Amino acid sequence: MKRINAYKLLASSRMVMVSYDKDLKRLLIWLIGGSRGGLMRYRILSTLRERPMNPNQLAKILNVNYRTVIYHLEILERNGLVTKAGEGYGAPYLISDYLNDRWGVLEDVVRLIMPRANKGER
Repeated sequence: MKRINAYKLLASSRMVMVSYDKDLKRLLIWLIGGSRGGLMRYRILSTLRERPMNPNQLAKILNVNYRTVIYHLEILERNGLVTKAGEGYGAPYLISDYLNDRWGVLEDVVRLIMPRANKGER
């Protein structure tokens, strides 16, 4: 029996969108709040939201190593949060349509996580 993507079948259903937003929230909590590189991934996403950039441009703007940016971009791309526009060294990355349409979910997650991160900074 062929599996059918429920999202494609019920894309207009509000219930499906709520389910996908919950899944996105869980993913973001894990990627941003539940791992050591979460703050860097958030900085990359926020920077890419302003405009698409290649890894070298991101590294310069964020003042981090190029390999650090590549590592986090690969994680974000694997999880469908960024998209690479083209191939090769200078190919820019941009926020995926999926995340861009649900940017408020990321902001909610950051609001939940940042107070915890700030407690240790005194």
